[in-house]
Parts: sequence; C-alpha cells; structure tokens
Amino acid sequence: MKRLSTIFAAALVTTAFAVPAFAASPDVYVVNFRNAQDTNSAKLDGELSTALAIAGVNAEEVVIDTSTAAKWEKGAHEAFDRDIVPVFNQWVGLPGFAAVVDANSKKVIGCVNSAFSASEMAEKIRQMAAISEGSAYLSRASITTKTTKCPTAHNVDPAGL
Repeated sequence: MKRLSTIFAAALVTTAFAVPAFAASPDVYVVNFRNAQDTNSAKLDGELSTALAIAGVNAEEVVIDTSTAAKWEKGAHEAFDRDIVPVFNQWVGLPGFAAVVDANSKKVIGCVNSAFSASEMAEKIRQMAAISEGSAYLSRASITTKTTKCPTAHNVDPAGL
C-alpha cells in the first residue's frame, strides 16, 4: 500500500509540473535573424530584448544566428523544435530583422527591424500578438526602413523548383 501511495504521489507531482509548462507556451515567436558582422543585427539585438520586456505579451524570442556554422546549426535546431522550419528556410542568411510568428498556426504575422525604437517595436509586437492568427504577407520591404512587412524571401529558387 505504501508503494502504491508513493507511485500516486509521484504521478501527482509530475502532473502538477506538466500543466504549467503547457500553459506557459507562447502565443508568438519572435524570430530574430542575426549575424555578428551585420550592424543592423547589433542594433536590433539591443532594442528587441527591451521591446519584448515592455510589450507585455506571451512571446518567445528564437535566435537564428548565422555568424558561425555552430550558431547556424543551433538556430536550425531551435526552428525545428518549434516547428517553424519554413520560416527559418525562408530567411536564414538575411540578418537584421525579426519575424513575428503565430505559435499555433506557424504563420508569419509581420516583421520588425532596427529602424524601430524599443517602444515602437514593443507596440508593433503587441499589435501582432493580439491578432495571433495572422496571414503571412510579404513585400519587397527594406530591412532598414520602418515597416512591419517582411523582406522578400531570401532563399527562393527563381525557377520555382
């Protein structure tokens, strides 16, 4: 009987810890495409962490860093673990912006870049997180001008193959 009680107690403890982990899953991923040699990446890094802190949304930053092969591989694993490999594939190698991705649908809602201040970025992330079921939209937007439209896909085969 004592053994049964111990097993039951262990099951309750395991369940108690599993529930908060599920409840803590983010509403959006903020996928930071960066490279140490890119000046826009350095500026974005400084503003993005502050923006996420003041945005007050349930967001998780995912860093895709192409500075070294090891960091590139780590970023690929981060994308795989969150089931956002198509987002990774689309922009890996194009640093200096962050894509806001709906954590449930895996669709890109929009992007922010180093042209935004931390407070402006926080407001845009807050707005994008509020719709959390957005449709991806792409444009030929610059990664250095103020826009929430994402840059043109970086890794697309022009022949469509």
